[in-house]
Amino acid sequence: MDFIMTIVEQGLIYGILTLGIYITYKILDFPDLTVDGSFPLGAAVTAALITRGVNPYLTIPIAFLVGVLAGIHVKCKVRDLLSGIIMMTALYTVNLKIAGTNNVPLFSQETMFKNGMLESLFGETIPGYMKIVLILLVVLIAKFLLDFYLQTKSGYLLRAVGDNDNLVTALAKD
Repeated sequence: MDFIMTIVEQGLIYGILTLGIYITYKILDFPDLTVDGSFPLGAAVTAALITRGVNPYLTIPIAFLVGVLAGIHVKCKVRDLLSGIIMMTALYTVNLKIAGTNNVPLFSQETMFKNGMLESLFGETIPGYMKIVLILLVVLIAKFLLDFYLQTKSGYLLRAVGDNDNLVTALAKD
């Protein structure tokens, strides 16, 4: 049963990665591999912050913002597949520099799944399903935030870029 729980946990986590790939491949309609580098970047930032004693729940928005910075290459006018390959390759080195090593053990650290708050609610042994509930909560928040963003003016413009580049240029938008 633990094997199935682990599969579900990892599947939900990679579901967030899939949302990022969905934006580039389906909405923007060009292959950008930056997501493949920014996802481990968030993990490296999270691991580095957790080992320095930062609250594990605070590391999620910080890692998100650092991942957003990885997409800054779009402002440099480098586009399409080449930009994604360059960023994915460059972020490999950046990830190692941020983490400090190629393997950051978190077994003795407080994490999102093992911390004082959860132990006070459930006792010393936290039920296995709580990991799935927490991950599902994060995935749903990410999905609802993406849906909310795509309903804004900027989100509509983003969707228009994927449908027709010339239309967006005709609207005098970059």
